Parts: sequence; structure tokens; C-alpha cells
Amino acid sequence: MGSVRWLVYILSFFIPVFGFVTFWVSSGKADELTDVGKGAMIASFFGIVLYVILAALGVTVFSFLWRGMGIF
Repeated sequence: MGSVRWLVYILSFFIPVFGFVTFWVSSGKADELTDVGKGAMIASFFGIVLYVILAALGVTVFSFLWRGMGIF
């Protein structure tokens, strides 16, 4: 189950909804699945944090691009 576990973590990082659903489904299961669910939830949280940081940088640091396109 090692490779499947890492696949779930990677998918949870890039698709946070997948991590939340995995946590919700595996929360009442056996110990190994509970650990996978907790890891998926943590990966989802870090994915969302990274998305927010990148979005903030895209709006603030690269604002000259938006002005050039006439958006701001």
C-alpha cells in the first residue's frame, strides 16, 4: 500500500477536494486508512496554502502584467 499512499498524498496536494473526501471516507476505518486520511488532509491543507500564496503573489508582484493587459 506504500505506492498507493503516496499517490493519495500527491493527488491530495494538487486536488485538495480529493484529500478532504479521502479524510472523510477513511476517518472511521482501520488504523492504516485513518493515517492515510490524516496525511491526505494535511497535504490538502498545504496545497490550499500554496495556492493562496501563489495567487497573492500573482496579483501583487506581477501587477504590471495585469496593467499591460488592461485588467487593473
